[in-house]
Amino acid sequence: MTMTPAGPALPLGRRRLLALGGGALALTACSRTGSSTATAAPSTPPTAATAATTSAASTAGTTAVSAATTATAVAASEVITAYAAADFDALGTCVLLPEATAGPFPLDEQFDRRDVTEDSPGRPLRLGLRVVDDTCMPVAGATVEIWHCDATGDYSAFTDGGGGQDEAEGTTFLRGSQASGDDGIVEFLTVVPGWYRGRAVHIHLRVHLDDAIVLTSQLYFDADQLAAVYAEDAYVDNGLPDTSNESDGIAGDPADEGTLLAMADAETTRGAGSVALLNLGVAS
Repeated sequence: MTMTPAGPALPLGRRRLLALGGGALALTACSRTGSSTATAAPSTPPTAATAATTSAASTAGTTAVSAATTATAVAASEVITAYAAADFDALGTCVLLPEATAGPFPLDEQFDRRDVTEDSPGRPLRLGLRVVDDTCMPVAGATVEIWHCDATGDYSAFTDGGGGQDEAEGTTFLRGSQASGDDGIVEFLTVVPGWYRGRAVHIHLRVHLDDAIVLTSQLYFDADQLAAVYAEDAYVDNGLPDTSNESDGIAGDPADEGTLLAMADAETTRGAGSVALLNLGVAS
């Protein structure tokens, strides 16, 4: 892979770290701009290695799997394979990834688990992340922590006033951490986040190495793909987000900065849903 130079200086408080950009692919509706030297998009999406072992991908806007199709979904999930390096290699060349605020609502407590749903309603999402160093090599033993709101815009563990169900203290849904293996890869089973006023749809993350937090950032979604998801039952009452990536004061330019998730329809262990991939670079 080719390392690209740093872009223009960012405002105070947005520290840049070396990372692999995963937002500018044929898999999403956006393309890179500026000085990026991202390789041409492959003829098949980065998830092809995974999709080849599953049943046909669901179409955009497919509703959550119903009880009548549960048996089929379970059968499909039995042949879903773990993410591999090939799934991430097609995501793009190395770019500088901006660090972002950890807020809102991080916890000091960690929940070591792959499935973070706790039966939260919403479109199933297989989130795959690969931690790499500043030479684009995988980092083993990095703990990746994620948290995000549910389909109604509510975060667990806090009275957040986000307009959702606000289940508050004592809840832990949609939070978890996983340690990377030799391939640098971690995977989470979650749901596509909902939204709340004033923010683009996002997933929070922190990367821990040797008891230090080496990356704090937020991951974003393509608006066209979200529009299809938000027509599904768990999201439809809230409508479409009131804030785009472009108008969000924290998001910056996700496609250019490498924080835009590469997402596609696919089977998950909870039935028809989506997969999303990104490479995470940390300074060595």
